[in-house]
Amino acid sequence: MNLERQLKRFVRQIRPGLIGATNNPNVNLAQVIEELKASPDLCAEIAEGFTALFAARDLTTALTETGLTLESGVFSEIFKRLEYKLLPKAVDDQDILGFLSCVFDAQSDADWLEQIDRDLFCEFMSMILPDREKLIEQIAPQLFMSLEILSLRLAGMGYDPLVNQRLKARKEFQHAFMEVTRHVHALLDGSGDGALDPLREALHRCRQSLRWVRSRRNVDGASLALTYRLMKIEQILDRMAALLDLIHVVLDDWNPRPARELFFAVILAELRRFNVFGFLVRNFELLAYQITEHTGKAGEHYITRSRSEWQGMFRSAALGGVVVAGLAILKTLLARLNLPPGPEFLASGAIYAGGFVLIHSIGAALATKQPAMTASALASALDEAKNSDQAMDNLSEIIIRTIRSQLVAVLGNYLVAFPVAALVCTPFVLMNWPLMAPEKARSVIESFHPFLSLSFIYAAIAGVWLFVSGLVAGFADNWFVFNHVGARLKSSELLSRMVGPQNLDRAIQLIDHNLGFWAGNISLGFFLAAMPTLGVITGLPLDIRHITFSSAAFGAAMTTLKFDISAGLALMIAISIFVMGLVNLTVSFSLSLLVAVKSRRIRFAQTPQLLRILGQKFLNRPGEFFLPLKDPP
Repeated sequence: MNLERQLKRFVRQIRPGLIGATNNPNVNLAQVIEELKASPDLCAEIAEGFTALFAARDLTTALTETGLTLESGVFSEIFKRLEYKLLPKAVDDQDILGFLSCVFDAQSDADWLEQIDRDLFCEFMSMILPDREKLIEQIAPQLFMSLEILSLRLAGMGYDPLVNQRLKARKEFQHAFMEVTRHVHALLDGSGDGALDPLREALHRCRQSLRWVRSRRNVDGASLALTYRLMKIEQILDRMAALLDLIHVVLDDWNPRPARELFFAVILAELRRFNVFGFLVRNFELLAYQITEHTGKAGEHYITRSRSEWQGMFRSAALGGVVVAGLAILKTLLARLNLPPGPEFLASGAIYAGGFVLIHSIGAALATKQPAMTASALASALDEAKNSDQAMDNLSEIIIRTIRSQLVAVLGNYLVAFPVAALVCTPFVLMNWPLMAPEKARSVIESFHPFLSLSFIYAAIAGVWLFVSGLVAGFADNWFVFNHVGARLKSSELLSRMVGPQNLDRAIQLIDHNLGFWAGNISLGFFLAAMPTLGVITGLPLDIRHITFSSAAFGAAMTTLKFDISAGLALMIAISIFVMGLVNLTVSFSLSLLVAVKSRRIRFAQTPQLLRILGQKFLNRPGEFFLPLKDPP
């Protein structure tokens, strides 16, 4: 009989939605099992076909490569997957994967295979596979060969300099990778089942070494290259554990579960071998965790607890509003120069970046930069609140404090930037030398109109760049830690001559403490400056609207026009600018929280309970969402 044709018929019968099949693959599989029960001769023929198949086909490639990342780097792996997506690998007639790819010939097969009941599938396979003795005779040598191949790869990656450097402090972890190879060779030399337990212990120590490296990300930092290597090691450890489970039941009491689990791991990986997005998500999770750790620690300082802290936040935001009003005036003067797009972008970026660095240096606050930081702190609390009702209540309190902290910071920026900009512009207007032409002032006011402009879309664009600048800040801090920049700066003769040997340690501490803030603020300045320039160059509707800058620009424009606009229009623009600020906050906070939650692999199922708690607290004490009632003890 033709085994491939017969198995393809079974797959078509099980695949949901086809003619004669239901949408439930388990129901379809049960129907196939009933058909086989009525045809014992067919089962015997299929079993003979499998015996011949295992004798003629190689299993080692499927066991040692499928589902495992083999390329030397992240980007080479991405390019390889894209290459295979456009130009698939040639089918090897000697490989079991070639046979499986012909039987499961639709990429959608992975979706319904995941839904298959594993026990029902075992019953199906027991009816069509050869008996245990014949099966073991064919596959046992290839299982041992695959185990040896994987052990050698594991030892090579465990002693990779990037990994080995981080295990020097733990010799038992450092040597665990070579112990795996020694125990595998002992097993192959005939030690039998007794060698399995020491091998499992060595694999467990390898897993502990991975956890130890990851637990020190705050000390040693993380990188894409290290993350990639740790992922490869983890994949090999998982595959070796699956092979050991299968070898154990082969040598001892037979149990189909390990073979079943290994089959599903291989076939699902083969069907999804072109999935670039899934690979990127798995690879960037750890790196994203490290990047958001910096913003999470900084974000704790922007969540006020007491009334005195809340008042201090307002004062910091008010001071930030004063600085931003000055930046808006500088931007207005820059616009009068009518520079070409390139120079105007560089000048605007320098004004923004310098202003943001100044705001940080003097202890002021820019409200819209805080969500990228508070979101990570909130995600940490979210992670801790998964199992405890008390933790859920604590989380709701953190959310309430975050809301009122953000609102008071926004109000501090918003309420102060307008009058300060108006006061600065007033003397120039009185001297008949306004900082902006009346036509320009009217244009500025019209650009904030909620219905006649794209101001809310531009506010969302600004929110995206606020989020990205938070990632840049975390990346800079991680880079400083991962590359041991502090220790290397101590050997820098240039820095020593610049600050003096006696001030070297203080200078390094200053850089360590502020590098992330500098990188985030400078990048944000040039990100915001780039959007209008790109809009001019491309002709696309690209711009930014930031609540504090918009409030200051509105104050300057109103002063230029000597407040000669209708009260209704002025109120509408004022409300529109405040809503733009809420859009800034919402977009930045949502993206930051999403990255922080994903990087921690949080699966938060208590959202309805959390929303119910917040709703009850808002009904019982709504004032606390806006103002702390009293200082806690």
